[in-house]
Amino acid sequence: MMKLLLNTYKAESRSKVFSLLFFLSMLFSFSSSFAQTTKKSARDKNIPIEKSILVDAKIYISMCVSEGKVKINGWERNEIRAFVKEGSAVGFEIRKMNEQTKKPLLVKIVDLDTSNDKNIGVEECLSGEEIELDVPRNATVDIKGSASETNINLVSRTLIKYVSGDIFLSNVAQGIEASTFEGDVTVENSSGVINLTTTSGNIVAFNVSPKEIGDIFKSKTSSGAITLQQLEFGQTEVTTSSGSIRFTGAVQNGGQYNFGTQNGSITLFIPPNSSGKLDASYGFGVFDSELPLKNVFKPNSSKTQSLTAVFGTGDATINLKTVSGAIRIKKQ
Repeated sequence: MMKLLLNTYKAESRSKVFSLLFFLSMLFSFSSSFAQTTKKSARDKNIPIEKSILVDAKIYISMCVSEGKVKINGWERNEIRAFVKEGSAVGFEIRKMNEQTKKPLLVKIVDLDTSNDKNIGVEECLSGEEIELDVPRNATVDIKGSASETNINLVSRTLIKYVSGDIFLSNVAQGIEASTFEGDVTVENSSGVINLTTTSGNIVAFNVSPKEIGDIFKSKTSSGAITLQQLEFGQTEVTTSSGSIRFTGAVQNGGQYNFGTQNGSITLFIPPNSSGKLDASYGFGVFDSELPLKNVFKPNSSKTQSLTAVFGTGDATINLKTVSGAIRIKKQ
């Protein structure tokens, strides 16, 4: 009887040992697999991601960016190519199709990285060291978020709303709406309605023009300088709270120009044969003009210094205002 009990006890002990060894083996296998998966996910972030999709020629592209350097370039293909270096697993979300061409007409570029969250939200933003897009030249590009630097070239229309980041736009054919809370905004060789805003930063616009009669150019910064050169708009509104304004170029016949700063100078470099009606207010500053003025009137009762005058035949209307700074009109 004792021998039978002893054999039973040994069998049960061996069974428990084997069960424990099997459990430890499975635990080690799971831990190794998890570690490998984690390492793989970390490695994937360092692998550049590139994807493409055929789209309609007049595609509308929307995208959110949380960080990185963004570069968007227009090309002749009706295709979007997206490339991300050391960042998001980029993907395309088709929002609308063109019923005639049967190609996407509205596409949102999204982050498809699900390593931390299996549920991908439609507002998920891309991130990476570099984010590059090649898009059709007739594309409209709509971006929001924050980026260290954004360069966009050769597209139809651009809409940008950033929390921070510098913006460089060139060869945009059908209009620009660009704002950043903190950063510089630079535009060149572009046309259409243009509206540029930054809270803390400089604005530069070079060789920009209206696409249609009535198109307006607006630029505003709370703290920064505004420099405009070869601006062909007939309607121009330029404002800075603290910073200088510098305009170089021709004055359009019948144009309406409004330049204002609270603390800074206003300088116009215009051709000697320019023509306009001038209304200048310069507070505690000075006024000087290299162009001959006529019908000059300086009100004596005003608490701040101001004058009205005419140069040439008075075709354009030019309003200049600074609370503390100089107003200078120089020959180009």
